[in-house]
Amino acid sequence: MGEEAEILHFPVRVAPIATSTDSDLEKINRLTLEPLASEDIFTFSGICSNDNMDSYFTRMDPNTTLKNYVEDLRSGVALQEGHNIWINPYGRSYDGQMEANSVRGFWYIVRNMMLNGNNTDDMIRAIQSGIVKDMSVGFGGDDIQYICSVDGQDLYDTPYWPGDRGPDGETVFFWIKNARLREVSTVYKGSCPGAYIDKARAYAQQGELDPKKMQQLERRYNIRLDDGKRRFYMPKPKGENSVGLLDEVRTAIRENKIEKRAVYDVLAAEGETFRQPDDIAIRNELGEQATVEGVRALKKEAEQGRAYVADLIDQAVQSRVRAQGDKFNADAYKQMLARSGDIGFIKDEINSYQEMTKDRFTPGRQTNPDDPGARGADGGDTEDVVVSEYFKGDDE
Repeated sequence: MGEEAEILHFPVRVAPIATSTDSDLEKINRLTLEPLASEDIFTFSGICSNDNMDSYFTRMDPNTTLKNYVEDLRSGVALQEGHNIWINPYGRSYDGQMEANSVRGFWYIVRNMMLNGNNTDDMIRAIQSGIVKDMSVGFGGDDIQYICSVDGQDLYDTPYWPGDRGPDGETVFFWIKNARLREVSTVYKGSCPGAYIDKARAYAQQGELDPKKMQQLERRYNIRLDDGKRRFYMPKPKGENSVGLLDEVRTAIRENKIEKRAVYDVLAAEGETFRQPDDIAIRNELGEQATVEGVRALKKEAEQGRAYVADLIDQAVQSRVRAQGDKFNADAYKQMLARSGDIGFIKDEINSYQEMTKDRFTPGRQTNPDDPGARGADGGDTEDVVVSEYFKGDDE
């Protein structure tokens, strides 16, 4: 769903709180850097969300989304004007409660403060006089889901649209699950979730919407799905010219007339599960090797590579033993090399300890004619003393 918040409108009525209680002040001052007094603030409450079906045919799941909203309100969610997140908030929530399957939020506004060129007393007066009555929630989160009421599938997998009629004539809606509250705004009129607009535009670009459905969605979401001139890329019907259709799709993608994502969405809706985004990413990464034989070859190369790295690690351990003896933790050293996975680093370790071994032990045959022990009792030369190139005890 991205970083931008989805937005839904709730025609609720805010209710000013006449006098802030000690409990209200305690909750508010948990969020402030300096404590506020009762006369410093204006407080009000309102139902900011519920599980009723709204005008965009969505319902907030009470077991996940609405519970998350209560938690977020208690942590302090920004109060914005018209979902304009690019300006400073003019208030903040300080509490939230679940009432049946509705969420009541509690907000405070600091009196007589200049924010974004306006005095907060003006907004307080607008709320008190009933001019500002409606609220809208901005929500999102990494785990958010739109689940179809008919088939239980995700928004991008189901063939149904919000507001369609199901097999039994029931109105199709979508449960919003696992959403988090980003902000709450006082508004004139809210807007629909961006996910709906994304799907509608993708289908329009792909030519999957007939004109009547397109006009219905445009009225419902207050958007335009074309370029304003009713020009679309419309694929030819399937049939004998299916190869030509594929060529046409490729050309359209290359010329940026349709999005690849739109093609994937359509294929996924038709049951082509192998066309899911993760699978497409793997296929794009493998290229010509995205075949059974290609994957087998890659697996074989990977196994050979792992064996090669294991051999290098064993060599590094052996080189260190020759240079330093076995007084170090060989297992820990092997694990460190394995975690690095850097072949160049492992080779450097091998070379480094080999050089240390050469510096410490002089290889070859060594004799000293002037050493008395170098001659036998009869004055003859003894056999040459051979010093191992690889090992010599520290005490010798």
